[in-house]
Order: sequence, then structure tokens, then C-alpha cells
Amino acid sequence: MKKLRAIIAVALVLCTVVVLFAGCGKTLKGTYKANDDIGGTLTFDKDNKVTGELFGLTIDGEYSIEGDEITFSYKSAFGIGATVTKSFEKSGGTLVIDGTEFVKQ
Repeated sequence: MKKLRAIIAVALVLCTVVVLFAGCGKTLKGTYKANDDIGGTLTFDKDNKVTGELFGLTIDGEYSIEGDEITFSYKSAFGIGATVTKSFEKSGGTLVIDGTEFVKQ
């Protein structure tokens, strides 16, 4: 009986570790539109690619999510590289970037 309990305990710990690591390296997929006119629309694709418009900036580049921040790296219309970091939350089909809600289309 003790051996069975030990096996179950180890299995639960392993399941917990797998779930925790599944949350690492968050990625997004699909198009999200802001609930206001200022926010814009963002399309997230595979390999952390992002296109669209964010707060008046045309985005065609990459993104990364770390904790409660999202970082966009892109080139401007003049070919100058830029990086912008904003606060980030995700709940279901809704993203909140820098206080603006974006809803999955």
C-alpha cells in the first residue's frame, strides 16, 4: 500500500511539472481586435510573428511574452528597428495590452 501511495505521489508531481512547463514560452495565434478605435488589430502567427496596428504603430515583426509583459520587435516604415514592451494579460479569448482589451476574432 505504501508503495502504491509513493507511485501516485510521484505521478502527481510529474503531472504538475508538465503543466507548469506547458505554460512557459507563451504563444498566441489568431487575430485580435481592440474594443476601441485607438488600439488597432493584431494578427499572431506561428514562430512568434505578429502583424497589424498597435496604438497607431504599424507592426510587422515578432513578439515575446515574459510574465506579465509582451515585447514587440519590428522595423518601422523607414527600416529602423524598434522594440516596444507593454503590460500584458490573457484570459480566454481576450488580451489586455497596456490596459486596452483585444478580443479574438
